[in-house]
Amino acid sequence: MTTRPWGAPTAAHLPDGRLHLQHGPIDLVIAAEGAAEPAYRAAIARFDDLLATLVAELPALRTPVAHDTPDVAGPVARRMLAACRPYHTTFITPMAAVAGAVADEVLAAMVAAVPLRR
Repeated sequence: MTTRPWGAPTAAHLPDGRLHLQHGPIDLVIAAEGAAEPAYRAAIARFDDLLATLVAELPALRTPVAHDTPDVAGPVARRMLAACRPYHTTFITPMAAVAGAVADEVLAAMVAAVPLRR
């Protein structure tokens, strides 16, 4: 993983075998059943630039969603905006969906790499 101004992302296996990924405010604890190690490698690879990509779009992600909110570029940012668009009639920003979007993105990388039981 590469160094970033806000610190480097870290990856460590917990004593029970789960994977712990942490970078800035993002903290994931992942358990995989099946081909866990290749799935964990895919998670680590996807996690590497995830925060940098989100930070690049932070002004847009902090803006309230409207019916005509322009699209965003990054895959996690797109997931966040898509999750919030149905609620554009109330005050909501894409940041409301950051945790789920990050988790979905890392999981998608894992299951694309190897078949998992769970």
